[in-house]
Amino acid sequence: MKKLLVAIALVGISGCEIFEDLTPRNIFFEMSGEAGQQVRVIYSTQFVAGVNDIGVTRVQVVRSDTIVHEVPFTRAIDISVDRRWFVQAESLGSDTLEVHVIVDVDDRNLVNESGGIFPDEPWHFVYSFNQFLTRDIDVAF
Repeated sequence: MKKLLVAIALVGISGCEIFEDLTPRNIFFEMSGEAGQQVRVIYSTQFVAGVNDIGVTRVQVVRSDTIVHEVPFTRAIDISVDRRWFVQAESLGSDTLEVHVIVDVDDRNLVNESGGIFPDEPWHFVYSFNQFLTRDIDVAF
């Protein structure tokens, strides 16, 4: 009987993660690179997104905010209501920006990557809770 109670207790302790609320609350967005560079960033939590038959995520932005940031910067966005988030980062001039980007949802890392933001070729990322989306993104405003 004692072994059965210990086994039940161990299952209960390890099974606590099953009942953990994974509903997203906040996005933490960080971009670093050469200090002083400027980047135009479009943020939205109000958009419609879906994946087409060839695997491209189509994003139709309904409402957005545009901010010119100076690299490096960090931003926290409340997504507890909409449970989704879109970001597009653009080079302001004709220069390529070499950046490192980190995106976390609460304490879960989604993106940790480095690369370039090229003129006329913005960097995109879209997150939607409980919906499969791809990194191949077509955006309409």
